Amino acid sequence: MLIQCRRCHRKVFVFQFESKTLCKSCLTHVSKPGPIRKKPSYVDLKKSPHDARIQKSIQKNFKSMKQARRDQVRLRRTGSDSLLSALLDPVRESSPPPSQMMTLDDTASIPEPSVMTLQCMTLFIPFDAGKKFYKDNAKQGTFQGNLVPTGGFNFAPLQNVGGFQPLAAFNTKPYPNHTPFEKKSGFMDETDVLANYDAIVLKHIQEATNVLEWKRLHARRPYDLHKQLTQLVPEVIFLSEELKGAPFPDELRPCPELTYRRIGSIRTLLDADVDPKNEISAYVLRDEMFSSQVLYEARGLIRQGVNHPEKWLCVQKIVPEYRVYFEVAGVHLDAGYTGHTKDDKKHKALEEVARFAHDNNVDVLLGDLNMDSFELGGGFFPNRFSFQEGSDGNIHATYTVSHSNTNAKNNYMGGIIVNQEQVDTESINLLGEDTRSLSRTLNDNFYSDHPAIMANYVKSFR
Repeated sequence: MLIQCRRCHRKVFVFQFESKTLCKSCLTHVSKPGPIRKKPSYVDLKKSPHDARIQKSIQKNFKSMKQARRDQVRLRRTGSDSLLSALLDPVRESSPPPSQMMTLDDTASIPEPSVMTLQCMTLFIPFDAGKKFYKDNAKQGTFQGNLVPTGGFNFAPLQNVGGFQPLAAFNTKPYPNHTPFEKKSGFMDETDVLANYDAIVLKHIQEATNVLEWKRLHARRPYDLHKQLTQLVPEVIFLSEELKGAPFPDELRPCPELTYRRIGSIRTLLDADVDPKNEISAYVLRDEMFSSQVLYEARGLIRQGVNHPEKWLCVQKIVPEYRVYFEVAGVHLDAGYTGHTKDDKKHKALEEVARFAHDNNVDVLLGDLNMDSFELGGGFFPNRFSFQEGSDGNIHATYTVSHSNTNAKNNYMGGIIVNQEQVDTESINLLGEDTRSLSRTLNDNFYSDHPAIMANYVKSFR
């Protein structure tokens, strides 16, 4: 049968059992190992979150304009050449036009190969197996502040736009002019958590995604329902820190449209007697139509932390047809990192973590890092993105952020994009939010001392 390759755009013959989207040469090319990944250093991992967002927006919005300009240039050149000929040699106006074979277009270009992307929206929900810190949160509530990006890694409070400083400088103390985020309230016990795992997951999905869009999609029930749903809702969910009286379920069904099956956990893959504080379970979106060509595989990694070995749970999203994959690791790093408050110690620790992930071919990691990663690529998790009026009377892009640990002075929930050559983040919703910090409450009652976080990762293959 004849197909048109989606990468090189040529029409080629393929057999019925072969790929219907890529020709053999392109299939071989994209399935080769990606670009050489050098060992990441802390400097390489740093990435201004707002500058990166602006750059992606420019590339997306002006790509079509660039092509339109090429067309204009081609037409303008053709017209100017004809006009110049007529002015210099009026006699030629009555001569027949040159044959089509003699016409040359020096602006023509070969179509650029398409970029194949592999998306994986991931939600990480931590609990409090110690059953203490989240009760402290319930007594005092949580707070948030508004920060305005001023270029590079500098941010300023919305109420004092001129007082900018590095993003990391806002740690170890409350945000300027902070306001309540989650009010003082009660807390959930183990029985409540056990009965409400689905409700907790649903709350976070509804908070970050376009609910009406994926509900309408499910109602239509197209053949590729799973493929389209994974572009709108989390595809992978991690639950961390299991409560003794509330074991993680084998299945999550937050609503009739979404079902997640468990594919692995630290207990089943690495250590049957794992401490509940270190337990992590991984879930993936179930394909109701049995049409997906995607496979999921879970594996465990062990890394020596500051005081104790860390157990990582990794999920691989594999596309056998193209022989490509994306791997995300859900982590809860050693609590000893909470003492790494000095910059040099923290920078070295984050670099070591990233290099371990690099050596094990992990693309990204997210979870409870027990140290701040807001200045790293894939580590910035704001509550909300909006446009607000600042102290100077102008409208500014504004990030509403809150600290993600118990003392409301540090950010322990975060992540790192290790494979920066191929992986980036894309918008989760219409607001352009590619990473989100969510809440730690259900019906205003606290269930954790850390908020859930969500990121939408995209891996590119040229």
